[in-house]
Amino acid sequence: MSVAFRSAKVALFRRAKGNFGTTIHSLIFASAITLLTLLGCTSSTAPTNTTQPRPERPADGTGVASPEKPKPPTFDASIDLDALLAARLTLPELDNGWIRLFDNATMMGWTATSNANWSIADGEISASEGDQGFLLTNSRFGDFELQLEYSAPSTTNSGVFLRTTSAPKEVDRDCFELNIAPTDNPFPTGSLVGRQKVEPDAIGELDETDWHSMHAMCDGNRIQTWIDGKIAADYQDTSDRKSGLIGLQFRTGAIKFRDIRIRPIGYSVLPAESLDGWQASATEGNATESMTATRTDEGGISIKGGKGHIELLQNLGNFALQATVLVESSEVNTGVFFRCIPGEQMNGYECQVHHGFINDRRAPKDAGMGAIFRRQNARAVLSDAGQPAHVTVVADGPHFATWVEGVQVVDWTDTRPPKENPREGLRLDPGTVQLQGHDATTEAIFQALKISPIP
Repeated sequence: MSVAFRSAKVALFRRAKGNFGTTIHSLIFASAITLLTLLGCTSSTAPTNTTQPRPERPADGTGVASPEKPKPPTFDASIDLDALLAARLTLPELDNGWIRLFDNATMMGWTATSNANWSIADGEISASEGDQGFLLTNSRFGDFELQLEYSAPSTTNSGVFLRTTSAPKEVDRDCFELNIAPTDNPFPTGSLVGRQKVEPDAIGELDETDWHSMHAMCDGNRIQTWIDGKIAADYQDTSDRKSGLIGLQFRTGAIKFRDIRIRPIGYSVLPAESLDGWQASATEGNATESMTATRTDEGGISIKGGKGHIELLQNLGNFALQATVLVESSEVNTGVFFRCIPGEQMNGYECQVHHGFINDRRAPKDAGMGAIFRRQNARAVLSDAGQPAHVTVVADGPHFATWVEGVQVVDWTDTRPPKENPREGLRLDPGTVQLQGHDATTEAIFQALKISPIP
């Protein structure tokens, strides 16, 4: 089957499901709420179109330990489900590792550093007045490819900050500033401020009434930029700046951004042959045949039964992990455990793999696809049983974020006191990745699994 045909098939499937859900929603809404209430669900009233405060990242581990029990289902009627479903990326984009930093509807995953009037309308983030400052991602990235579009008057001075600190002071050390600036600026649009100037003739005239594409690649010490598909900067860094946040700058003049996407650059950890580099284990007391893990002909890992796991024999600390997993039923449960105590049975953080929801995708069943299980539920279930689910996990210090089908569903910081076992408290030490066989009904195929380190 061609990629184009496969993508179209998935798109039609999702559109049909989305339209059907919208049609019947009004008929079942009252009964759904009643059922959720009986199940002990809670409702959140937090607005979705306001900037979220940056999660605290205490070095001393202060905080209150979360109870070791599943969080109840949640239902937040303020979430624009149709917008989140529409924001899901296409199958080719997902297979290439792209995720949205901006979901076209909310500020989830972003934090403003000043009182600039950042706002969202028509799938755009914009600012036109207020103090100079940034809109920063809550997640850091190491090596990556970034794409977005921007629109600005010719007099605007703004920029996109790559691998930046939360408060950059020196642009030739604390970040890579991809400038948006007039042609008479010392570093016109496309330049890396303080590092490499790009002559305006290299990219041509930029119509201030139009949208323009901006593309950046940060791969090791090499930083490349493109404006409207034309190469701008190609810079070899000597400052050893390996990771950081992504920042949208408001400085002078109006600025608008849209379609902000990132692709972590990493390496596959699936076995090249047999199960080299992995070790399977069943829960103590269970027969070893209660869970089987095998390499598929296509190079993935198939897991059947449980309780047990298969462990990647690498210690990983801060990273972006991207998995493609096929589960045929909305009732099947599996998960990706990370920062596990090596050699122990799934004593780690868990990214949940479960398609189930209760009547409405905003009410995840069993925490929902992409949840950090027992810590933060997914805000909505954006995956579909029987279709490959694309899950991204960013684990950076005590901060964790997840994306499903390219859309962010979790943004959480672990404020519990430090413990060796993440089930009991904050674990910052590196650990292993373990793929779960939850129970006898588990059948899952991990078709892709990549790691992008965050130095």
